Amino acid sequence: MSVTNKIHFKMMSFVHETLYGLFRDPYETLNAAGLKPGQSVLEVGCGPGFFTVPAAKIVGEKGSVRTLDINPLAVERVRQKIEEAGVTNVRAILTDAAQTGLPAQSFDLAFVFGFAHAIGGMENILTELHRLLKPAGILSIEGRSQIPGELFCPLERQGRIYQFKKVA
Repeated sequence: MSVTNKIHFKMMSFVHETLYGLFRDPYETLNAAGLKPGQSVLEVGCGPGFFTVPAAKIVGEKGSVRTLDINPLAVERVRQKIEEAGVTNVRAILTDAAQTGLPAQSFDLAFVFGFAHAIGGMENILTELHRLLKPAGILSIEGRSQIPGELFCPLERQGRIYQFKKVA
């Protein structure tokens, strides 16, 4: 990993782990996204894991969270947070969100927060999320984004969180 990538991750970690907590409540954001106890949830682009442990707590022991990032430093940091919090229903995975290798139709809900840009664009990631979501699955995205109508249809909006339902 390049020095530039390491510095970028350190800066992002500082923002997420220090500043975010002053202005954002992860539970409020996750509730707006539609997380509920017992769900199988996918977090895309977890970064340093601001939402990961709260998501695991919301879905509870009967639910599960899989969290993805392409950055090994992010996955390592999230694994530390998981261990420190003692949550057992979450697993951090180092993978490309456009080609996860996860089984089709395995998630009730996927969320993408703070994902300003993706290498290669969002189209391939959205196609993969469509594949991974169950037939009635929900995609929650923070901020405005162009979501292909052949994959997802708008459901509702709460503040900056937009929910989309998977199109069969």
